Amino acid sequence: MAAEKGWTFALRGSETLLMQGQRPSTATYTATADRTTNPTALRQDGLITTSKEVRKPELVYVVGGTGYVKEGAEAWKQGPLSDPDIADDVEDPVAELEAFGAYAKSAKVQRTGAGGRDVRLQVSAAGWSLPAARRRPALKRAVREMEPALAQLRDAGVTAPDGSIVLKSFTETWNLDAAHGYRLVSHRYAYTFLVPYRGGDITVSQEVRADNHGVFTGRVTLPADAGR
Repeated sequence: MAAEKGWTFALRGSETLLMQGQRPSTATYTATADRTTNPTALRQDGLITTSKEVRKPELVYVVGGTGYVKEGAEAWKQGPLSDPDIADDVEDPVAELEAFGAYAKSAKVQRTGAGGRDVRLQVSAAGWSLPAARRRPALKRAVREMEPALAQLRDAGVTAPDGSIVLKSFTETWNLDAAHGYRLVSHRYAYTFLVPYRGGDITVSQEVRADNHGVFTGRVTLPADAGR
């Protein structure tokens, strides 16, 4: 991926919180992301839509190792990528592919496409308790992105201990173009956690997909008001 100046990705995702006997709370996300490799920088221009048809534009930048996020008319927030509040808004397929090296050995490898010219890497997991999932490199992002929903449930009176919260399913899939230096074609991850509540379960699910739309030759420049 570093052989080109940058790449453009189409992003789409969805998040659902479902409590038995109630209508699901959902949100969808679509965005275009331009990601440069030297220097490393990212710009995401997206739209969040809730199940109540509330639409909120979102701008995300990563420049100099710092993330900048603006949702709707709200003020910019900024912070290091180690801050979960920033990291949850950043979708950087190139950085995620680099991080994948920490658990790549657990992936199943499959040749796909005409003549096996492509490679699919897939990691799956299920049955882990939340505390155990926190210790698994492959599940680090799923746990981090589930934590805000869990915090909302705690505020709403859900008292299930962490040890009783279970990862029902997790799947991460990388499709790579082996004919062109294992260039990233697409990345998808999806998870579902079950949170016990009043004899049933609250289901927290998320799915995100990034598709490579080709080489990006422009620049990513931070808006003048973002660092204020």
